[in-house]
Amino acid sequence: MGTNTKTAGKTATVNGNGVTNANSKGAARTISLKQQLAKAEKDLNNMMNRKQDKTVLDAQEQIVKKLKQAIAEKDSKEEAPALTLKDEPITFQLSKTGEKVSKKIAFVENNRTVNTKKVDKFIAIIDNGKYEEAYPIIVVEAKELTKAGYTVTDVNGRALTEEEAEGYFVILDGQHKSTAFAKLNSVRGNMVIPNVFIKDITNVGEYLVNINTVGNWSKEDRVSVAALTSDEELFKSMANLIKEGFNPTTAGLIYTRKNISEKVLAKVLKGEEYKLPKDTIVDIKRGDNFITLCKAANISMPYLTKRYFIKGFNSYAKVHGEEQAFKALDNLKSLDLNEEKLKQIKEDDDFQVMLNSTLNS
Repeated sequence: MGTNTKTAGKTATVNGNGVTNANSKGAARTISLKQQLAKAEKDLNNMMNRKQDKTVLDAQEQIVKKLKQAIAEKDSKEEAPALTLKDEPITFQLSKTGEKVSKKIAFVENNRTVNTKKVDKFIAIIDNGKYEEAYPIIVVEAKELTKAGYTVTDVNGRALTEEEAEGYFVILDGQHKSTAFAKLNSVRGNMVIPNVFIKDITNVGEYLVNINTVGNWSKEDRVSVAALTSDEELFKSMANLIKEGFNPTTAGLIYTRKNISEKVLAKVLKGEEYKLPKDTIVDIKRGDNFITLCKAANISMPYLTKRYFIKGFNSYAKVHGEEQAFKALDNLKSLDLNEEKLKQIKEDDDFQVMLNSTLNS
């Protein structure tokens, strides 16, 4: 059953696909829920500006609320379920003894991100019998890492307790190959991961740096592992943004207003003393507030990860002050931002103009 709402003097039936309005000729015209919401919110703003009676405003607010609920329900139904792996044992064949051990796969938080495309390539190689068994897989007993204070997760990102960790191997090197084996094991069963080396390691971050050619790492990889080698909240916060899909350079700008160079990251990875750029101010709360208010204004991550949003905001704050900058940012939601409007932001200055318009409107 649809939800009946009224907009601009017409009754709109909210259903799973869109809103059907009757026009003056009696014909039906389908309008998307998001278009209907944009119009309803615009009508509400106009009513507020005209200082309409509270009863009228309350009724319009209910229309907006119901449309938002309908959109959320529609999106949840259409959203493709995330591909998850079965948290199940797989057979590891130890390189030194040939012994076969049944363990579940785990990862240490902030190791390099698993690239789905690389995993898919290994699935094809393995399933076609072309996997080179000389590839080493380096693992460590998960219980040893949990005892050492590391956060260890199962294949789907759930943190493991020390008791649960008993039945897991943490994959330190060979994450893509192991994930490919795990996916095939979920379908075919009886998969065996060959050439597995068990290491006794206490400093995971240092070990990851030593076994990999750092020059071949992406900046995303470096920041992620820096979160392991350093206790600094900055790198852990940047790593979390990268997991969400942010560009690492943008993540640095959000939290420090500066670009974190490859040279700095190299020192952090090696556990050496490092210096951030001159006049750098690390402010995690400010960065998180920036992200939250942008998302509240319907600026999604694919746009937020573009540097001109944070650079434009930082430049605006430098001229007008932090208080006014955040006030303007908070007012962005009044602009009813959509894809079309966001695509117009192509330079730092464009976002500054947009921020300024929220205080002048």
